[in-house]
Amino acid sequence: MTALHHTPFNPIREKHDDKIRAYMAPYFQQDWHLFAPEPVSEDSGYLVRAQVRKSDGSVETTQWTDVTTPHIDKVQRQRFWPSRVDRLAPGVRQRLEGWHDQDLDALRREKDPTAPKNTDVSGDVPPLDPPLAPGELAARDSALLYTRAVATGEAKALWGDGVSAIQVRIVVNKFPRFSQRSVRTNKGEVAYYDVPWMQPLKVSQ
Repeated sequence: MTALHHTPFNPIREKHDDKIRAYMAPYFQQDWHLFAPEPVSEDSGYLVRAQVRKSDGSVETTQWTDVTTPHIDKVQRQRFWPSRVDRLAPGVRQRLEGWHDQDLDALRREKDPTAPKNTDVSGDVPPLDPPLAPGELAARDSALLYTRAVATGEAKALWGDGVSAIQVRIVVNKFPRFSQRSVRTNKGEVAYYDVPWMQPLKVSQ
């Protein structure tokens, strides 16, 4: 499966691509940053908040909570056999920002330099030329479902079964340039964006 996943597009992948992707993601997805010509220049994670329905019928909105760092800490402590669940957190941003077709995106920005890069998964973006392809729409829906499932688990673990809505915030910390590494006051740049509120995913027992 790994070999098929990394081979150039071919008739076998065309026929069985859905099964290959389902097998590889999210647990066996490979990341080649270690060998990339450009080293990693940023750190990222996601926060979760929720609307929680109280026993008196009122609804309270929680504070944003970092749910990425605890999982990374667990992976660092268990380097040989880390839980696969703890590997899901980094995949949230990757899914949310990787669903669009890069070639089509380049064509869109060539026609319109102000065209968004499709990090807005809500669909509330100006009309695109060319419009989103069926594969992009399916990938976007899959990314939202993945995010919704992971965030639901985190929110219910934190605030219980009274969670009635969940929201995810992606936070990116761009490291200071290497030439500025010795400047203690240089903390880099922090940017974020929010995914629209979502209903928690119901899982049947």
